[in-house]
Amino acid sequence: MTSYRELSKKAQKANNIWWRLSGLLGDQNRMLMYIFLQGVFTVATMALTVPIFLSYELHVVFQILKVSASVWNGGSFLLEVMPKQAILKEKRKSELQPVQDQSSIVMQNGS
Repeated sequence: MTSYRELSKKAQKANNIWWRLSGLLGDQNRMLMYIFLQGVFTVATMALTVPIFLSYELHVVFQILKVSASVWNGGSFLLEVMPKQAILKEKRKSELQPVQDQSSIVMQNGS
């Protein structure tokens, strides 16, 4: 139930559709709804495996979708997350720089 605990914390903060769906039967039955939704998701994804395995065209489409999703997520990370991290790093570095300069001035005056 560790995944339930972590996912429920994130879903509650986000207040997304999965959190609202899991609460259809009330807060006391939220875990039961989570188990049910997880079962439906598992059966739906497993049901797709046989047609994909038997059909060359579906298999090719599935592979293209997987590669496209990977490229999209990687590109989004590089273009959105990395610049923000670099800006924060430079900001922290510039905030620490004056403190280090002042401490070196105090040490030089004290000597």
